[in-house]
Amino acid sequence: MNNPVKILAKICSQFGIEHAVICPGSRSAPLVFAFNRNKNIKTYSIIDERSAAYMALGMAQQLQKPVALICTSGTAALNFYPAIAEAFYQKIPLVILTADRPLELLNQQDGQMINQVNVFGNHVRGSLNFDSILRTSHSELRTFLNKSMFPVMGPVHINVPLVEPLYENLEEEILIENLEKPLNIFGDFDNKNIIDALQQTQKRVIIIGQNLPNQELLATLKELAKKDFAILADVVSNQHESSVLKHFDFLVSQANIETLQVLEPDFIISLGGPVLSKALKLWLKKQKPKYHFRIQQDETLVDTYNNVTEYIYGNNIEVLKSLVNAEFSSSTYAEYLGLMELKSQRKIAEFINQNNVEFNELVTVNFVLKNLPKNSQLQIANSASIRYVSYIGLPDKNITAFCNRGTSGIDGCTSTAIGAANMTKEIVTLITGDLAFFYDRNAFWNNFVPNNLRIILLNNHGAGIFNLIDGPNSQPELEEFFLTKHKLNAKNLAAENGLSYNLCKNNDEFANALATFYDVSEQAKIIELSFDMDKSAAIFKAFKKIEL
Repeated sequence: MNNPVKILAKICSQFGIEHAVICPGSRSAPLVFAFNRNKNIKTYSIIDERSAAYMALGMAQQLQKPVALICTSGTAALNFYPAIAEAFYQKIPLVILTADRPLELLNQQDGQMINQVNVFGNHVRGSLNFDSILRTSHSELRTFLNKSMFPVMGPVHINVPLVEPLYENLEEEILIENLEKPLNIFGDFDNKNIIDALQQTQKRVIIIGQNLPNQELLATLKELAKKDFAILADVVSNQHESSVLKHFDFLVSQANIETLQVLEPDFIISLGGPVLSKALKLWLKKQKPKYHFRIQQDETLVDTYNNVTEYIYGNNIEVLKSLVNAEFSSSTYAEYLGLMELKSQRKIAEFINQNNVEFNELVTVNFVLKNLPKNSQLQIANSASIRYVSYIGLPDKNITAFCNRGTSGIDGCTSTAIGAANMTKEIVTLITGDLAFFYDRNAFWNNFVPNNLRIILLNNHGAGIFNLIDGPNSQPELEEFFLTKHKLNAKNLAAENGLSYNLCKNNDEFANALATFYDVSEQAKIIELSFDMDKSAAIFKAFKKIEL
């Protein structure tokens, strides 16, 4: 009766799925057997479903192709939801397989059963109920799996009702037709409107939000930068190297009214996911450019700044490449932004040098970024960590950078980093805050914590972000309901999980620990930095008062 599950695993393998993250359970036994016994799929047993889902997300983030995620029936599936929502908005391909009891038992007081059909609602690109009796057709499965990759990547959900016996022999070979792998087909587009707009404008900006690494896109953006396009690439766009204004978060926040007026663009091309900088988003929402072209392949129209004038449905690289040889008048706009970038860099460096005696978060994150190994990967937790990195910017060391900015939650940042580190031999550095770290401590509850992982834990013993942002810090509930102070540290966690550990409370201790932090090791490493929350907040507030 459950042999069709083996067909499902084989079709997933033919589709290109090479990794499956599996959470233990009984109802899911046929799925476990089918995927674990498929010689083309590597499986990972992860106990905590929420952590497992984020780990799968980190793996798929690196591979840029689907990873299978499997659980038993009932609330196990609901624990996948936060990571699935993140994958949906970040456009990360996952194939979620949830074991289920026969649907005729639903609401009949049968154990461990909830309504799992379409349980992830609008946060997946498709849902399918795999009926092991009707045996969903091979072509239907292939077409459905294709939704995880095209027209845009994202999660898909297959609910798998399974009848007993669950542990029958699944060893017999099942033959299925050879299924071709998915093809990425882009429709033609006409760039005449963009060319006409370029010929009528002078202040031309290309804004790149969160994106996966792509060397062809980077090379194309560098070519366009030579043609007086001002490139603004988010810190997790993985196109940061092409940006003429790397510190736009700092500039837009600190510049005076006159400077901001000079910066107002009349031509915008936007692409990719969300932009981190709240200051940039608020400023762009005030702009009324003559033209704003949004490049996308998703059917959902994105107009973050409320000023898109035309949507271009096509591949980012294809559209931008068509502009490399376009003819239009030159401009000094990008050159001006380049000068403002140099001024921003100087102001930031001056402030860092003036405040490097006091042990604080901003200066320490700057030190971490400057000491990242070349050609390595940076994973950044949400909340204060990503804000510090956005303000300081990445070093020119060919660093790829990732953060769960789809939903911007803190709940699976460590698990995502562990998943990513399993897919690369590069050093992976995670910069994380204490609440994000301790909330996701089950990320280490598995046998797949790789020795190329390095964690910088910024522990200010509470949700220090609320001391940094306007609003909560002026309310009487700040102490109890926002800062949530605690006394935790990572020493015991590191010992329990066999991780190298250093606790640093001043600059000298940190410099000594960092000196050997990236040496080859048989175990992952943690440096925990213990900060005074109020001192760090005071320095960051002074930083935000710098005038340009």
